[in-house]
Amino acid sequence: MSNYESIRGTRVKYLTSDPTLDSSTEGQVWYNSTSGTNKALVQIKAWSSSGNTNIGGYGAGGAGTQTAGLIFGRQGEPVGGPPVSGATEEYNGFSWSEQNDLNTARRYTAGFGTQTAAVAAGGNSTARTDVSEEYDGSSWTAGNNLNTAREGAGAAGILTAGLVFGGNTAPGPTNVAVTETYDGTSYSEVNDLNTARRFVGGCGTQTAALAFGGIDPGPSTLANTESWDGTNWTAVSNLNTSKRSVGSAGTQTHAFAFGGHTPSSYSNTSEEWDGSSWTSSANMATARGYLGGAGTASAAFGATGYVPGTPAPERTMTEEYNSNINAITKAAWASGGAASNSARLRALAGTQTAAFMSGGYVGANNQTRDTEEYNGSSWTAGGALVAQGNNPPGGTYSASAGGTQTAGLFIGGSSQGPVDYYFNVSYEYDGSSWGSPATFTAPGLRSSHVFGVQTAAVSAGGTRPGQPLDRVFEYDGSSWTAATSLPTGSENGGASGILTAGIIFGGGTPSVTDRSLDYDGSSWTAAPTMIYANSDFNSSGQGTQTAALAMRGYNGTATIATSQVYDGSSWSATATAATAVSSLQSGAGTASAGLSAGGSPGAVEEFTGGTSVTTASTLTTS
Repeated sequence: MSNYESIRGTRVKYLTSDPTLDSSTEGQVWYNSTSGTNKALVQIKAWSSSGNTNIGGYGAGGAGTQTAGLIFGRQGEPVGGPPVSGATEEYNGFSWSEQNDLNTARRYTAGFGTQTAAVAAGGNSTARTDVSEEYDGSSWTAGNNLNTAREGAGAAGILTAGLVFGGNTAPGPTNVAVTETYDGTSYSEVNDLNTARRFVGGCGTQTAALAFGGIDPGPSTLANTESWDGTNWTAVSNLNTSKRSVGSAGTQTHAFAFGGHTPSSYSNTSEEWDGSSWTSSANMATARGYLGGAGTASAAFGATGYVPGTPAPERTMTEEYNSNINAITKAAWASGGAASNSARLRALAGTQTAAFMSGGYVGANNQTRDTEEYNGSSWTAGGALVAQGNNPPGGTYSASAGGTQTAGLFIGGSSQGPVDYYFNVSYEYDGSSWGSPATFTAPGLRSSHVFGVQTAAVSAGGTRPGQPLDRVFEYDGSSWTAATSLPTGSENGGASGILTAGIIFGGGTPSVTDRSLDYDGSSWTAAPTMIYANSDFNSSGQGTQTAALAMRGYNGTATIATSQVYDGSSWSATATAATAVSSLQSGAGTASAGLSAGGSPGAVEEFTGGTSVTTASTLTTS
């Protein structure tokens, strides 16, 4: 039997503790004398399910990456029913959003480029087409046509340096080996593939591409792989399994082929190319072909696709592939305990497992003073707010909250009735009752951004009445003091951090905004903008200036279920909640453990952030 030294050329290390687990350790084996075990660090290769596309189908083109993907065109659903579609959807790593359709609806389109600069070339509308279109992140524009009309071609490259190869033309269909380059303006024919084929996989760049699988004129399903050097195609090692209509990702030297159709059935297998040969990798959950996909050989996605014998909605499935030394868990939402009070615009604060929610709007002349406390699974009654104004029952809505369940703050708010009020007071909560009011040094307001703790908090912006304010106040546990104003007014947004290191984001200025601002205890500076504008959402009130979360809300057009997370340098999309909710105030939890509650509709959901953990495997004998 071979030993490790003869295979790797090195001895197994004898260590008292595990080495630093990073890419330099990958593939190594060592003996941990403290635990008395042999250990190794190996890559974890696995598929996981993600958010469904909005429109089902198969035969879509794909481009981009696992966290910024794009699919376009497809056969309409159900199969044999509606005609082909020009549907275009963008992927953020968790969910899909519909964009403007292709100008020419089609299926089996060759796609290349990025999410904001992509090309759709050829395909089949009512017949095989030579139409080529460019995408700018918003809409498609017609470009110069392919020289050869075709469907089922492979593709590689970017918008300004693309490559299209293979496919089939009419009549017949007739498979072709034709290869064309694209310079961002026009297509030029170059040297052909060695084997004409359709439904061929492809990846790489204009000068270093890979073509694999497909159907030859036989028609026989192929395992043939060819490598392109910018001038010629050269036959290299075959796929282990003959396939057509595979998903494709990666480069000429590190490629990934997944799903597809073997000579006898649809497949869920995948293979990884290392520049010289193909090796089997992890299986997809669902066997399918003609799927849209893109990414790298270490981080790919596959979406839609033909799944035989299943209802059309099942062809909206998305799966992600990761090959990494880390065990990756994606962020996710889960249902929380239902609140007993269905009022909206309730002030929420605390943590995911110890929160409070107070006040709220039930309807004109009917604001509530109720407080509810959350323990991570259910809500119970807490101390009622102090009655405010002359309107029965003295409740308030659109207030803001901060702090914790046993040391909370309730700030401002308003009420409707015979007389409308905007309140200029705040109250402290001790976990059972509300104390005496502390007065702002200016007229009342509602819907301000609040961050900090009960004895050191900031209230920024707000509205009175109907106009965003730029006023900022700091609280020291007994009184409020005016502080440096915002550059412009803001209301109904999120906040995170402490008095000397806080951040506010989103809201209305008065238009729904994507703005973020950092606060250092004395001044405001611009921070990276959110990936999309948002207002009326929950945020991570217990987060930090460099770890914040915006949950659900209103994007200026519609109530949304999407969320975005901040890491101190940029905002990115994260998991989507099950229910779209707006009319939310303040927020609870952290960037990795959030709580959303108190809006319309009043669905309570808990957010758990994703993780990436490097763990050494213990080697055992049997």
